[in-house]
Amino acid sequence: MRIVDVEAIPISAPNPAGTYWGKASWGVEGGSVGAPDPLAHWNLTKVPHPARMRPSYAQGIDTCLVRIETDDGLVGWGEAKAPVAPRAAQVIVHDLLRELLIGADPRNVEVIWETMYASMRLRGHEGGFLLEAMSGVDIALWDIVGKATGEPVHRLLGGAYRDEVLVYASGVPATKAARGGADHDRMLAGARSAVERGFRGLKMAIGLDPDADIASVAAVREGVGPDVRVFVDAAGNYDVGTAGRVGRELEGLGVGFLEAPLPPEFVEGYAQVAHALELPVANDLIYNRFQVLRFLRAGALDIVQPDVCRAGGITELKRIAVLTDAFGVAFTPHVSIGSAIHFIASAHCAAAAPNLHQMEYWFGQNPLGDAILKEPALGLVDGHLPVPQGPGLGIEVDEEKVRALAVTA
Repeated sequence: MRIVDVEAIPISAPNPAGTYWGKASWGVEGGSVGAPDPLAHWNLTKVPHPARMRPSYAQGIDTCLVRIETDDGLVGWGEAKAPVAPRAAQVIVHDLLRELLIGADPRNVEVIWETMYASMRLRGHEGGFLLEAMSGVDIALWDIVGKATGEPVHRLLGGAYRDEVLVYASGVPATKAARGGADHDRMLAGARSAVERGFRGLKMAIGLDPDADIASVAAVREGVGPDVRVFVDAAGNYDVGTAGRVGRELEGLGVGFLEAPLPPEFVEGYAQVAHALELPVANDLIYNRFQVLRFLRAGALDIVQPDVCRAGGITELKRIAVLTDAFGVAFTPHVSIGSAIHFIASAHCAAAAPNLHQMEYWFGQNPLGDAILKEPALGLVDGHLPVPQGPGLGIEVDEEKVRALAVTA
């Protein structure tokens, strides 16, 4: 079996909500650093400076799918995480990775992974667009191997510890507004919506202002009641002291974990926060097993949240799950904005991980979710996502629908 074609397809659809929750919470609407007062709504005396922690997001919902075909007609689908600039991933696949793949045996998944990673090793590319592009390729390869063997991906990973994966709702926005304000009401409505849809846990954004963050979490906790798990994501916007102070307040509110309290480069700071709090410290701002190992050796994390479409695909998520398990650390796949492929590939990895905590599930209206499939696969049952049992990813991508969403200019 040989690979005969590799194609990356950037796709985009309008966001039904108008703005992605991450952009609404931490990004800056419009403008650039040179625009008038782009940071006017931030406290510019805070550390880290907000200019250093402003993620970029597209206005709509963007991603980049990867389609790989073999000489015997098998087609595998993968996804490169691309919440912004999906054509960047496309160029990397077409101009760099494709020539490494054509003619290769797709069953040599790990060898191919190392070959792709080595292609830019001398230039220090251990994350970002390269690993995202590699993720799309890697997921497609696992899909092909599963289809060739007639086995679901989770069985190829060693077997499933569970047939359905507990998920928490991700997408409750941050606010600095006081009770009664429109933004505050929007936050509470998002939290209540998650509960009404059957989620047993939810994650909300914080990281705007310590006192406002604590007040927001308290309001959500009061609104959803004691039986719903509440998790929080600070997106790297605290310093060590602030993370400790906020974390102690969150402990009293029964929060399940504090995600990304500090910038991801500050491993020693994460260790200080993790050692100071009983509240579990989590981090999704991690990209491969080498970075994860630095955190584990420092005792800096209780929960690791790698993203299958950002960390290098299913191959790397399996490695990270094994690594974290050896350190007694929990594994929680990060799943934010993306297509159905993102959710389902994550579910296979979650099913095969003995140290699974649970899995993230962005619960916003998603025009790239089931809409790209011939049959829906993202329906929840009592707060759980059933893991597909068919060959490969166990889903059937509707190529016609994908190409109708393709970004052409």
